[in-house]
Amino acid sequence: MKINAYAKINATLDICGVREDGFHSLRSVMLPVSLHDEIVIEKSESLSFQCNIKELCTEDNLCLRAARLFFESTGIDGAVAIELEKNIPFPAGLGGGSADAAAVLKGVNTLFDKPLDDTGLLTLASKLGSDVSFCLYGSPALCEGRGELLTPIDGIPELYLVIAIGKSRLSTPAVYRKYDEAGLEARNDSDRLLKAVESRDRDAIVASFGNAFEPVTDLLAPETMELRSRMISLGAQNARLSGSGPSVFGVLKSYEEARICAQQLEGMGYFAISCRTLDKTY
Repeated sequence: MKINAYAKINATLDICGVREDGFHSLRSVMLPVSLHDEIVIEKSESLSFQCNIKELCTEDNLCLRAARLFFESTGIDGAVAIELEKNIPFPAGLGGGSADAAAVLKGVNTLFDKPLDDTGLLTLASKLGSDVSFCLYGSPALCEGRGELLTPIDGIPELYLVIAIGKSRLSTPAVYRKYDEAGLEARNDSDRLLKAVESRDRDAIVASFGNAFEPVTDLLAPETMELRSRMISLGAQNARLSGSGPSVFGVLKSYEEARICAQQLEGMGYFAISCRTLDKTY
């Protein structure tokens, strides 16, 4: 079977402190977007994985981990062959690996006659990574805790985006360490966005987007700040970092404007793609 694995953006990302387990407590409004990887999953005599990106072909790949966790948790004596066509840049803050893991969980569960309900799948997703639960859920949501606590959000309109990334790459642990060292004042863009959603005001919704990591990533990878500035100059209503970066997304008024913006950024040497937000992926 074929299944798409959809990327996400963080419309907001607030850091709320450090938990007892050492992880940071987050509040983030996440939105699924149409940019996606493509996965083919088939029943097989042994578990295997192939990918168009050779460096991802390791035994620790999230696709393999997701499949192993499914079989271990259900007690099913089975195996699958997984083929991944990678289109989502990585590492980039777009949840590409998490999206792949979520898609494998969904696909393998379907192939083996759905022994797990949605709650069971979400339980497995939470064991694989902070963003896997959201990618499995696949609709706009406020994500809290490590990202596994989901509250659905209705009322965010379809948005036309350009997503771009340059040559810089950022280590998520390094970004968190720098954030902790910086002692920045906590942000609360998420509540601001939720209030804007209640008003159904598209411009207010877009203006509420924000990311607590930006002061840090502007220092670690100045290219991210430059990208945001370029997007604004090319017509974006707002431009923000996604996750811990280094990808940046801009919100345009129409798909045509997003497409043109992506072309212009490509001409400047960036990877850039136009896409849109999704109301539901699965």
